[in-house]
Amino acid sequence: MGKKHIALFASILLLSPIAGGFTAQAATLEELQQQKDALQLETNTIQSQIEEKSNSLNTLESEKANLETKVNELQSQLDELMNRLATQEQKLADIESKILELQAEIEALQVVIDQRTEKLNTQARYIQTDAGVTDIASMLLSSENFSDLVGKITVVSKIVTANKDIVEQQEADQQKVEDSKVAVEEEKLAAEALRQDILISKNNVVAQKTEIDIQIAQVIENYELTEAEKNGLESTRADLAAQTETISNDMVAEETRIAAERAAAEQAASEATAVAAATAANNLTASAAPTTTASSSYTVNSSGFIKPASGYYSSPFGYRLSPITGGSELHRGQDIAGSGAISAAQSGTVVTATYHASFGYYVVINHGTINGVTVETLYAHMQPGLLVAPGQTVSQGQQIGIMGTTGDSTGVHLHFEVHENGGLVDPLNYIGG
Repeated sequence: MGKKHIALFASILLLSPIAGGFTAQAATLEELQQQKDALQLETNTIQSQIEEKSNSLNTLESEKANLETKVNELQSQLDELMNRLATQEQKLADIESKILELQAEIEALQVVIDQRTEKLNTQARYIQTDAGVTDIASMLLSSENFSDLVGKITVVSKIVTANKDIVEQQEADQQKVEDSKVAVEEEKLAAEALRQDILISKNNVVAQKTEIDIQIAQVIENYELTEAEKNGLESTRADLAAQTETISNDMVAEETRIAAERAAAEQAASEATAVAAATAANNLTASAAPTTTASSSYTVNSSGFIKPASGYYSSPFGYRLSPITGGSELHRGQDIAGSGAISAAQSGTVVTATYHASFGYYVVINHGTINGVTVETLYAHMQPGLLVAPGQTVSQGQQIGIMGTTGDSTGVHLHFEVHENGGLVDPLNYIGG
């Protein structure tokens, strides 16, 4: 290449902005495109989360509708149960009224019996003191004739017969009193059994209603939270859309500016070419200058308690990783895995028999003071339909419910706690290993 052509090419490079400034502007446009792509990716993620929340809201709406249906069904069951309880309570009132009638009849008969007893005793005393055998013999000897004798014997016979009838009636009334007393005791037992059935039925209805109330509250809380989260996501999506629009506008402005610069550069290059050609024609000895560019880059234990359910010990008392939350927590009792009946570990009085969000259907029994401390046991996660009610006395080994997985539970088991003076202790101290 000749010196004239080298000088011309060098002049074009020195005068053209394409060699340096235009490359830097292109890099700025690339950064804007990257920002736009990142915003679009984030927008897509937000959109997916919004759709997920919408699906959750639809599911919660369905759960809420199902719970409302369960509430209506429970209300119908409650109405039916209340009608049945009203009948049972009327029957109980009839039994109690019958008991009162029997007791009144017993009292009346007892008065008659006492009066007869006094009369018989009076006659006996008279015969012993005033009308002995001699008087009766004299009466017979003093008879004027056979007819008079027969008349006197008839009178004596009537007196004896009358007393015999009184004695027989007395014995019959006394037997009736005894029979009535037995009937009273039987009616009392029937009344007590009916009273316990009514108490347990009412308590189970209350427990079921508590369970559904808690479930509805949880659904409403989750629905409100999910709706708030969805609204927050939609607000974030709107912000991202605004940012994306701003960047798009900036990119359009940048592309316009770059196009204008490119056109100006091309114009300047064309003019520089013309100037360089003219200069080259007048100065054939022009020299070229170097250029540079930049780049970027079940047994009773010694304690007197029994194991309340059959099965194996699945989770001991003490700190553990929660199967629900995954965090460290104090496991308040001893878990027994399996299925089947749950029995009272010791005799006592039922304090609680209801539903709890965490315990599910559960029962608390107070066993009174043992070795100077008040001991209570708790039985949780049972199936609906508890077999006892608050205030009821239970014996050791009496069934109180069935193993379930209600409340915060990951499988069928019994969660068993022991409280001493209200504080938690290891249940194995009472039911053994």
